[in-house]
Amino acid sequence: MFLKQTLALAALTAFTACSAQDLPWHLGALNANASAPSAINTSSIKPGPHRIVVAVIDSGVIASHPSLSGQLLPGYDMLSAPNNLRGGRSTDFGPDERDARCGQRLVSGAFRTHGTEVASLIAANGVDGVFGVNPTAKILPIRLFGACSMSRTDLLDAIAWAAGLPVAGIPDNPNPANIINMSIAGGLSVCGSDLQRLLNRVIEKKVFVVAAAGNNFHKPLPEPANCNGVMSVGALDAENNIEIYSALDARTVLYAPGGGKRLSSSANWSINKLMVATYDLDFLGKERPAALERGVGTSFASPVVAGFISLWLSHHPNKHPSDLAKELPKFLRQVTPLEKCPECTPKGLTASAGMTQP
Repeated sequence: MFLKQTLALAALTAFTACSAQDLPWHLGALNANASAPSAINTSSIKPGPHRIVVAVIDSGVIASHPSLSGQLLPGYDMLSAPNNLRGGRSTDFGPDERDARCGQRLVSGAFRTHGTEVASLIAANGVDGVFGVNPTAKILPIRLFGACSMSRTDLLDAIAWAAGLPVAGIPDNPNPANIINMSIAGGLSVCGSDLQRLLNRVIEKKVFVVAAAGNNFHKPLPEPANCNGVMSVGALDAENNIEIYSALDARTVLYAPGGGKRLSSSANWSINKLMVATYDLDFLGKERPAALERGVGTSFASPVVAGFISLWLSHHPNKHPSDLAKELPKFLRQVTPLEKCPECTPKGLTASAGMTQP
């Protein structure tokens, strides 16, 4: 316990003492005037005293990564048979092994590390320069996909369990989430009634639901981002432009840094990729933990927003999603619009004093 508290304190101290160059560009510089145009500018906002739990429904999280030390709660593998190479659901929330096969389908290294990278953008502790938006948040890892495809039942059960609702055959979740992040997209083009009913129950429990808009190259939102009450998140480059791969839809609630191709600017954010905790292969082909600027996609914009909400909630733990909807305008800024979507009024996020004020 003492070690975890020490790690958390050290991470928070490092976070608040960083120079502008030390901080990942998407968080913004300590001097906001020197920030990337799309940065969320949370670098000077200290987390509040309340612990916020963020469920990451994803490919699983590799718990041994040093940038996530002390940040994870006991999670669950919600992938059921026959799609689970381990035989069925369990408390092992880690991803499938690298190069695991489901029939002829080979899981990619990117799939294996996806959940770990997403979690790090929310709550990484600062080790190796990987900082979450809220390093005092706790991650609830829930594995939903791997080498094999997930089922709709698995998706519904993962959301329900994350929110603290009972799921048949699964022990109750002792750490219900305040926020659910789903960096997944590609379901129905219209939110299914089964999913919407569940999300309505979850939101009634004061759980915030954030979902990636999808990397469908300016097409409309798919599930779960197209469901009512979900904070759908599209992707921006560092210079405040909607990325070419991002979904484009007037219903998209927010856009956040998602990265993409390198920019021509000489500024320190020109690399235009997000710093994440991940795993890479050494020259012997052995997997090792790494901190790399390689996050690209609405999958990575979504946890930036989930982290932002967790930072706000750490000061206002009793707020409801409807409260955020009312207060959101004070955190919004303009995003460069696209002629392709004249009905769209894209907005980005930026921190303000309102994050900590009653």
